[in-house]
Amino acid sequence: MMSTQVGRGPLTAEDHDRIEQLAGEGVNANAIARTIGKHPSTVQWFMYSTGLQAPKPRKTPMRYMRGGRVVQRFTEDEDVFIQALRIQDYKPEKIAELASKRFGTQRSHHTIRCRLKMLASAEE
Repeated sequence: MMSTQVGRGPLTAEDHDRIEQLAGEGVNANAIARTIGKHPSTVQWFMYSTGLQAPKPRKTPMRYMRGGRVVQRFTEDEDVFIQALRIQDYKPEKIAELASKRFGTQRSHHTIRCRLKMLASAEE
C-alpha cells in the first residue's frame, strides 16, 4: 500500500523491516520513501547508516550555499585525519575541535559523527 503523505518523526521497527525488504529487491530510496510515507532523506540516511546503500561521490563544488549558509565539503585530507582520530578512540567532540583547528573549517561533533558514518558506509 502506497502512502501519499510524508510522515514526520523517527522510523519505526516496521519501517526498518520494510526498507530492508524493499532495498533487497532493488527499490531506490525515493520510491521506498513514497511507499512507507517518510521523507526521502530519512530513508536515505537509514540506508547509508545500515550499509544497505553506499553514498555516491558528490559532484558539488567544495564550497556552496545551502539554506542560506555556506557549506564547506570535507577534503580527502580531512577525511583521513578524522578517521585516524576515530581509530585512536577520540570522541566526535574532540575530533571536531582538532579538525576545525587544523583545517580552518568549523565542524560540529554532529557533522563529524555523520561524516564518519558516511565514510564507513562507503567502505562497505
